[in-house]
Amino acid sequence: MRFNKKAPHEKIFHVIRDRIVYMEYAPGKPLPEKELCEEFKVSRTPVREAVKKLEEMKLVTVIPRFGTYVAPVDINEIRSAFEVKVKLEGLAGEVAAKRITHDKLREMKSLIEEADILLKDGGHRHLIEIDARFHEIIYQAAQNPILQEILENLHSRCARLWGSSLSSVIPIPEILHQLKDIYSALEKREPETAGRLMEQHVRYFIDHIKSQLL
Repeated sequence: MRFNKKAPHEKIFHVIRDRIVYMEYAPGKPLPEKELCEEFKVSRTPVREAVKKLEEMKLVTVIPRFGTYVAPVDINEIRSAFEVKVKLEGLAGEVAAKRITHDKLREMKSLIEEADILLKDGGHRHLIEIDARFHEIIYQAAQNPILQEILENLHSRCARLWGSSLSSVIPIPEILHQLKDIYSALEKREPETAGRLMEQHVRYFIDHIKSQLL
């Protein structure tokens, strides 16, 4: 896997982040610096920069002289993240309904169509990725870089729980139905409705955390 010279640490960060979020890298897995450098064909500097950002998001734990490890899933921390996320997702939905472009709406529609197909085939992991991408499009559509950065951080941490403990208890058809309703509100340029539906979407996960894990 070769990356171009533009911000290699960012690209490495995204690859490792997704592997952690979607449980390709299990909690406790060591991430040897030398192996990462060899895989991404880069020097130590971009790998260390990527790891530093992952550590800030509490997705990895760095132990001096021992190495870097995938952090455990902390239920209490994720619950706290959800409490912040719920309001900010509502804000993102409201703002996106005012600013979303036709290109972003087409991207969302394509994702929903893809999700419909995957639902029939049982592609659970890919449906989790589609939900994440759906949220990313809304963050981008809001055209607020600060809001986008905060929400992408929170979403990565919260989505990790779905990819592990909640994967068998979250009804995918209901999630897809929620995404379709959100898309409809954005397409109709209805800020209040979009914001309310985004909050409800996040609260749906919070309710499952409370009922299943807490």
